[in-house]
Amino acid sequence: MAVTGHYCRRLMNTELKARTSLWKILFRVLLALAVMYAVHVITVLWAEPEFESKKVRIRALRAEIKELGQRVESSRVRQKMAERQVDVLRHANILLRQEESSRQAEMQRLQGEITFYQRLADTSGSQEGLAVYELELQTTASGQVYRYVLTLTQNLRRSAIISGTVGIELEGTRGNQPLTLKWKDISTNNTARPEFRFKYFQQLAGYLAVPEDFQPERVRVTLNAKSSSKTVNRDFAWADLMQPGVSAPLPVTAGESALEGEVTDSADRP
Repeated sequence: MAVTGHYCRRLMNTELKARTSLWKILFRVLLALAVMYAVHVITVLWAEPEFESKKVRIRALRAEIKELGQRVESSRVRQKMAERQVDVLRHANILLRQEESSRQAEMQRLQGEITFYQRLADTSGSQEGLAVYELELQTTASGQVYRYVLTLTQNLRRSAIISGTVGIELEGTRGNQPLTLKWKDISTNNTARPEFRFKYFQQLAGYLAVPEDFQPERVRVTLNAKSSSKTVNRDFAWADLMQPGVSAPLPVTAGESALEGEVTDSADRP
């Protein structure tokens, strides 16, 4: 019996210790939960206002980014429209310049025709007879051969047909020395001097062959009429005679400088 009582007391002590240990563990768990809850509460109370403000700031930034994107897109559209307007204005400006250049060229042409017919009619009262109205030079594929177009006029008051020969000379330099080239020096194959025969006006055309080592400066045109012992002279600056952008074909024979053709007023027929 004594042994049994002792065993019971030990069992009871063991059970009591186990219960005490269980309560200690439970207490510790509850204490940890309480501490975690307290920390959570403190954290929420401290961080929630700032977190809300951050969220508001983020929403504001997103709205601002969206607005900036819309502004950028609107700016791109306006830029494209402005570029198109600039292209249209540039194109219109080019067309206006072309039209203005065309009008100026037409006005110059008309003014030249007016001057031409004024000289024919001799409205100035000078009653000038035979005259060299104009000389033009055109480049060719050869750098030394030039096509000339010579326009001669006579006052309308002079009803007689006039004829004669044309002399063309080049004045310039060769080796820094002044030199004058006669017709025989600038023509080829001993081509005869151009001849004229007209009543009111006439155009003569031909070719000039300039030596490679010669630098032309002036052209002198001399008219020798058969009906008059007086010669008509007119000088032209070489640089003023060149027609920019105008090119003529080479003569049929290389170096040819003979009379190519002529345009004569129909009134010169007897």
